[in-house]
Amino acid sequence: MRRRWFVPTAIFAAVLMVAMSAVLGARTLTAQDAASPEASPSAMAPHPGHIHLGTCDTLGEVVFPLNDAAAPSMDGSPVADASPTAADALASPSADMGEVVAVSTNRHVGASLADIIAGGHAINFHESAENIANYIACGDITGDGTETELTVELQELNASGYMGQATLTDNGDGTTTVVVELMHTDDSMATPTA
Repeated sequence: MRRRWFVPTAIFAAVLMVAMSAVLGARTLTAQDAASPEASPSAMAPHPGHIHLGTCDTLGEVVFPLNDAAAPSMDGSPVADASPTAADALASPSADMGEVVAVSTNRHVGASLADIIAGGHAINFHESAENIANYIACGDITGDGTETELTVELQELNASGYMGQATLTDNGDGTTTVVVELMHTDDSMATPTA
């Protein structure tokens, strides 16, 4: 009699333990995913960017729209239509900056680098198309006008958690290639927002 009860009870206990392990494992995974500070690159909204007249302190009208800054491809390869400058930038981001989380590549901005420098311009990026009024990173384009390549540091704006670097390369045909990398600031990585 005792043996008849023992087998079904043991089977029930084993099934119950397997089911509880599966439920607890799923809950732990979900909690870890929610607590992870790094969002999936594909979930990050693109950041619109422009070259404006003026400076970051007094941005004027948009004179050259730039491609949105979006997550680089998952395998770390350069985004489509990237110039050699873009490939180099993605392969070796600045040592004093973090991991590149968004890239904007623009091969044919319609002015020479000397004209862009002489005209008094700034590069500015926005949070998203939906929140275009919120600026996240900006840098003044300054130089002596003789450069064929210029690096512009983009400073964080409005506690956005983003900083960046733009590389402008004169193409020799009256156009300029502009490659922008956006990175998370150290503060944003240390204290991610919900």
